Amino acid sequence: MANKNKPLINFLGAANVMIKGSVEKMQRPLNEIRDKSLKDAMTYLMFCPFASSRSLAKLLKSAASNIVNEFPDTNLADLWIREIWAVKDMELRRMKAGPKGKGRPIRKRYSKIFVELGVKHGT
Repeated sequence: MANKNKPLINFLGAANVMIKGSVEKMQRPLNEIRDKSLKDAMTYLMFCPFASSRSLAKLLKSAASNIVNEFPDTNLADLWIREIWAVKDMELRRMKAGPKGKGRPIRKRYSKIFVELGVKHGT
């Protein structure tokens, strides 16, 4: 039977909206850090050559601090990435001058990233 004074947490997460970059560009680092421990994921993102890795590292730090603030007795070494996914956000449409007086469209894409961190029990 679980102790009633100590809450049993399964997961807690964070979200980051309007990150510059398309969902396709976010998928490569997301797929690498999925189902890894928080320490391994942060190490990977620190040395990752992709531009979106800084935003992902910032989001993981935010999610970890959410768990620590909500449950102060949680050990950061026990955290792992339970789920992480990206969805399409807004798209800014601009025009660039092209040949023969025509315009060419420029689409500046943004993404939303959601992460859920879980706690390893029994380790």
